[in-house]
Amino acid sequence: MPLRNRKPSLPADRRAAWQAFLDCAAVIEGGRRQLLSTLPAGRVEPAPVGVGIEALERALQDAAAWMVTWRVPELEEAWDACQRGIAEAVAALPAVHDVAATTSELEELLTAVSEIVSSLDRFADAERAWRRQWRIPRDRS
Repeated sequence: MPLRNRKPSLPADRRAAWQAFLDCAAVIEGGRRQLLSTLPAGRVEPAPVGVGIEALERALQDAAAWMVTWRVPELEEAWDACQRGIAEAVAALPAVHDVAATTSELEELLTAVSEIVSSLDRFADAERAWRRQWRIPRDRS
């Protein structure tokens, strides 16, 4: 019976970086959700889109400052992609702000927001890269 080729466990010296990645990704996801929650949908009057844009902008600033804390050589490509994703999202914020200021049409807002959302999907890709590289402990400690 052949032995399964198992991934190594997350090394002790990479655990702090994994925790930092999780924190960074959570901040990004929180900012994304806040922005998306301000888009008009149904009969509920959401918060102004500008509030979501500001929340995402703060989240991007925080995440950008924390990026260095999870940079590890084994995941340099994923780290670079996330760094570019943040930069692209920051660059797209003014356009989203302009669209939000000039229209309340959901389709136009979604088109503008989708660029930001797709650039931040790189954090999900990075999490998969972590999990491909190592067997991650189930708990966050």
